[in-house]
Amino acid sequence: MIKKLDRKTLHEAMIDTSIAMPIAWVTSYGTLALMMNMGMANAFLISAIQTLVLTIVSVVRKYIVRSAFKNSDDLSTNQTLVPRLND
Repeated sequence: MIKKLDRKTLHEAMIDTSIAMPIAWVTSYGTLALMMNMGMANAFLISAIQTLVLTIVSVVRKYIVRSAFKNSDDLSTNQTLVPRLND
């Protein structure tokens, strides 16, 4: 029932998570500090705003990472299709 491990997908997931962790921490801290400086004390509202901001940042980050991996996959595929001059 366990399928073979897809190493490319695992590599992408690890890179994406490594990029996401510091971005999420800085974004979370920044939104929290901003809201506290604005005098916001409602924990539910702070949580909702942080969730919205982090979701938007995550979607943008994931789009960029996925596009980069797709482009690198396309380049490696195209290089194997180029006819060899020595053959």
